[in-house]
Amino acid sequence: MGVRFGCHKLLLGRRVWVVAASIAIVAAGCGSSGSGHPQPAGPNGPTAAQLTEAKRLLDPDSEPQQPSAEQLRCVAQTVVQNPFLDQVANDMAQIPNKDLRQAVMTAYLQCAYNYVLDQYMRFAPANLSAIEKTCIRGKFTQLDINRFSEVIVEDPDAGYTGPLIIQACATNSPVNPLLTGTIPNMGGS
Repeated sequence: MGVRFGCHKLLLGRRVWVVAASIAIVAAGCGSSGSGHPQPAGPNGPTAAQLTEAKRLLDPDSEPQQPSAEQLRCVAQTVVQNPFLDQVANDMAQIPNKDLRQAVMTAYLQCAYNYVLDQYMRFAPANLSAIEKTCIRGKFTQLDINRFSEVIVEDPDAGYTGPLIIQACATNSPVNPLLTGTIPNMGGS
């Protein structure tokens, strides 16, 4: 299993930073309930322009699988309607402060955990079987929002964490190497 999970690092690394940044911002705005469910719309629901901006932030490359209306509403309310978070989301790839990037990523995960995970899974090597990809995705879904946010910010192209998860799945290990502690030698791109 010597294949790096992040073999498309140069092409997709920047996109993950944008997605990661946007997610953290959304999480901060959705509250800290940890439920992963967006907060109900307030009296000042997002405008059409704010929903368009939320779509651009959450799906900058117009992927075939689109975020849901509920996910876009959550991002609009928690990121776009917050000028500070909106600015951080727009500048995510250039922000060296990992705490700010993680705040945005956490917000995105609270609004659209599965959507973000699907985008992160795009770094998986193409030669993996459906069973292997299901196992890998399962290991990532074991992470709570805060831990997954940290993993994405520290390793945006899964170049370090991907091989760890692939190895755990290849050996049928019940242990998830990403669940606890600091991941040694893990660095962002």
